Amino acid sequence: MVIKMTFKNIQYIIYFFIFTLISCEDVITVDLATGRPQIVVDGWINNKFETQKIRLVSTTGYFNSDAPPYVENATVKIHNLVNNTTMDFTYDKDGYYTWTPATLADTLLVRQRPSDFDRDSDGLYNNYYRLEVTAEFTGVDVHFEAFTSLERTPVIDSLTFKTQVASDDYPEVIYGELWAKDFAGPADCYWIKTWKNDSLLNKSNEMSLAFDITPGRSDYGDVIKEDTYFIPPVRNSINPRLSDDEQEAKKPLYQINDSVYCEIHSMTENAFDFMSQAKSQMSNGGLFATPLANVPSNILALDSKSDGLVVGVFCGSAISSKGFRIKTKPPYEEK
Repeated sequence: MVIKMTFKNIQYIIYFFIFTLISCEDVITVDLATGRPQIVVDGWINNKFETQKIRLVSTTGYFNSDAPPYVENATVKIHNLVNNTTMDFTYDKDGYYTWTPATLADTLLVRQRPSDFDRDSDGLYNNYYRLEVTAEFTGVDVHFEAFTSLERTPVIDSLTFKTQVASDDYPEVIYGELWAKDFAGPADCYWIKTWKNDSLLNKSNEMSLAFDITPGRSDYGDVIKEDTYFIPPVRNSINPRLSDDEQEAKKPLYQINDSVYCEIHSMTENAFDFMSQAKSQMSNGGLFATPLANVPSNILALDSKSDGLVVGVFCGSAISSKGFRIKTKPPYEEK
């Protein structure tokens, strides 16, 4: 059967679609069911001679813009499994529990690679420190634990800066590179943090994670036989990421008299996977965005009552750092 399409038929179809689009402009209120609250662990410890912090907060509704409720009644301990000592953390404020080393000798231990302390002979080395937490939470006595080690981190050789030649679309640009060598041998994971004029670059697309010399998981740890510099995507990650509006306004990355400070934080592979997935979810959006979900955690419930009531991450880091002030115009990049 052949259907003839007249101009009037086409008009009717166009009117139908216009009417449909207009009729879809009503605001629809979605009543989302509220899931049960969970404790969120933000547990990052390091080898610096400074106060160590573990933060415990509660999850809240997706559309709730208030600060998350703090978990203030917990008992928080970290057990040093190497020398069988315990650090008792006390509540401070805003969900933070703190402990301060009394002397430099009390700072946390960095594991000496490749295999100095495989306590249970499982080939893993996240058994230097054990976090133990108990708390009364939503009427339940919650009890959970997590394990970590502090892995090695490379020294930052230098921060260098160059000037990119102006183009028809953009003025001269000053940009920086971080020079540090990943260690040869087994996989190493890092979180590179950068401060510009004392302000942390903390957009989701400014979070710089490295697995060996690359931004994502790779086999380089099994391949490279000598210490090797990070590849350009990692080296260049110390530069601010400009929004479309900032690019349109030709905002500079760096200028003369700017100060730049970088830190490399080592991470366990568990923490690297956690942060990689968290970064993916923070930048998740658009037409083909994946549904939001809890990022897999290395926090373990110690009984059935606590199961499903805790998320987050516990990790230790060794930290290296270097700063630089741009005093004069950097040399032009080589073509």
